[in-house]
This record gives sequence, C-alpha cells and structure tokens, in this order.
Amino acid sequence: LAAQKQTANLKPAYVLGVEVENVAGTGQLSGVKSLETSVSLSSVLELGGKRLSRVELVEQNSDLINVERKIQALDLLGSVTRRYIDVLNSQERVLLAREGVSLAEATLAEVNKRVNAAIAPSADKGRAEAALEEVLLTLMAEQRQLKTQQMALANMWGSYQPSFERVSGSLYTIGEAIPFDVLFNRVQQNPQIELFATESRVRDAQVRLARTQQTADLTWSVGIRRNEGLNDTALIAGFSMPLFSQQRAQGEIEAALAARNEVSYRRQDALLQLHTQLYRAYSGREQAILNTQKLQEAIIPKLTQSLEQIQNGYQRGLYSYLDFLTVRKDLLSAKRSLIEASAAALQFEAEIEQLTAEPLIAAAQ
Repeated sequence: LAAQKQTANLKPAYVLGVEVENVAGTGQLSGVKSLETSVSLSSVLELGGKRLSRVELVEQNSDLINVERKIQALDLLGSVTRRYIDVLNSQERVLLAREGVSLAEATLAEVNKRVNAAIAPSADKGRAEAALEEVLLTLMAEQRQLKTQQMALANMWGSYQPSFERVSGSLYTIGEAIPFDVLFNRVQQNPQIELFATESRVRDAQVRLARTQQTADLTWSVGIRRNEGLNDTALIAGFSMPLFSQQRAQGEIEAALAARNEVSYRRQDALLQLHTQLYRAYSGREQAILNTQKLQEAIIPKLTQSLEQIQNGYQRGLYSYLDFLTVRKDLLSAKRSLIEASAAALQFEAEIEQLTAEPLIAAAQ
C-alpha cells in the first residue's frame, strides 16, 4: 500500500519529443537543406484535484485492509477457542470413561461374590464381564479422540505434534447470563459491521475521484524548432484540452454512486444475518446452561443415590443384576450429557464473544 500511495502521489510524467520534417524529399526538399527539427518537452497539468483524490483512495483502502485483518484475527481466535473447548470436552469424557471402567469392575466383583455364593446365576457373571469389556473399548475410543483433538489444537500454532498432555481449565465454568439486547448492541460495533463503514468511505473516495474526471486536464508543450533552410531557430509552445469531459465522466460517476449505495444494502443484510446468528447462539447457550444446572442439581444426585441404594439392595438380594446395570448406565449417561451440555454452553459462549468482539464479562459490564 505504501508503494501504491507513492505511485498515486506522482505527477504526470514529462515527455521529451523530437520531430523531423522536410528531410529526404525531392526537389527543393531533397537532402537536409530544408530540414526542420523540433525538440519539445510536454506534460499534463492535472486539474480538479485528481492527484489528491487518488492518494485519498489509497489511504481509505489501507483502512479497509486493517479492518479485514481484525476480522481475520477474530476468526483465528474463535477457531483456537473452539478447539481448546474440544480438548476440555475430550479430557472430561476420558475421565468419565475411566469412571465407567471402575464401576464395571466394582459391579463384576459384586456379581462374583453372589455367583460364588450360589445366590446369582452364572450368566450374570458373563454379562458383567462383557459389560466391562464394553466400557474398556469406550475408554480406548475416548483416549483416541482426545489425541485427535490435541493434534487439532496443536496444528493451530503450526505444530505437527502436541507438546502437552492436557490443557488447564474447567469445562463447567460458565459465564453469567446477559440480556440479548446488550449483546446485539455490541454486535453492531463488530469489525464485520465496521468493515462496511470503512468500505463506504472507500466508495465515497471513488465517487470523488470519478467526479474529478469532469474537469479536463491541460496538456502543454514547449520547445525549439530549427529551420536549416532559413538558418533560424525559434521557440514553439502549445496546449490542448479534451472537450465534453463532464458528459464523458457521467457514466463513471453513476457507477461509483451505485457501488456506494450497494454497501448500505449489504450492511443491512449483514446485520440481519448477525442478528439471527447471535440469537441462535444466545438461545443455545441459555438452553445448555439450563441443562447443565438440571443435571448437576437434580438428575445426577438422584441417580447417584439410586445407584448406592440398588448396590446395597443387590448385595442383600433385593434387586437383580439388570436393575444394577440399568441405573449404572443411566448415571454414566447423565454425566455424559452434563459434559456435552457444558461444552455446548462454552462453544456458544465462544461464538457470542466472536460476534461481539469482546469477552462476555466485558459485555456484561
């Protein structure tokens, strides 16, 4: 852009011209005895502020590029945040899978006691062993998924292999709720909207540059002419100016005005799309937070209590193995739902922060 500005600020070039007449003719004009030689220097005198308008257009384009860089930085930050949340999610799923293995091992131990005491059928032992193998496979799958998510995060800073075993942070730390109107007011200051304001200034500069074409430029020349036949030398000068410049520039002006007006329409359309995108993220986050609270405060505690009661009852022969297995699976499923709900809340939060270009804490303040 600096080079473009330097070029735009240049004045029209000087032109050196040499013209030869009455040479190598016939009769009186044969040879060089009637030779006329003209040497001239010419250029264009720009009128109407064309050079300043060109420089202004380059400067406005520079501002446009700066805003585009802000948008790219936000997109990159959003991608890193989403992959970081994916790693947190996978870490929690691995921990849950290990808990599932521990529960399956404890269940198998209880079943063995009852089978050895001839209280439970031997088929229960086979089912418990199969259940243990199943959760071990789940653990292996979750560990592989964690490696994949770690690799994806490491790729964001150009590394082929992750240099970390785990990332710090809590999947269950969720920010406070913020009114939608407050968030949408912040969205209207998003660099994506700022881009349209900057582009509008670029279009204004293009309109001004197009209007400068209504003022015709003056082409001038000055030089000397040597007449060998008369053995005399004289100064020569001249100028020229194109006619009907206003009419010829009208089409370019109208095109520039249309391009400027089109920016405002695209801005309005972008605002509507951002409104929809923000509301989708806002609504999704609210629902994810509600799911998280219900799972933490009601569902998981009740299932944990039920598992303890059924385990004690199973030891006394009050419940079957199927009852024991069912409540254990329900508890693990609820904890898995808690992980997914918490991860979804953080993903929606990251999307909102990308749309508003600031953390939710700052938006709340």
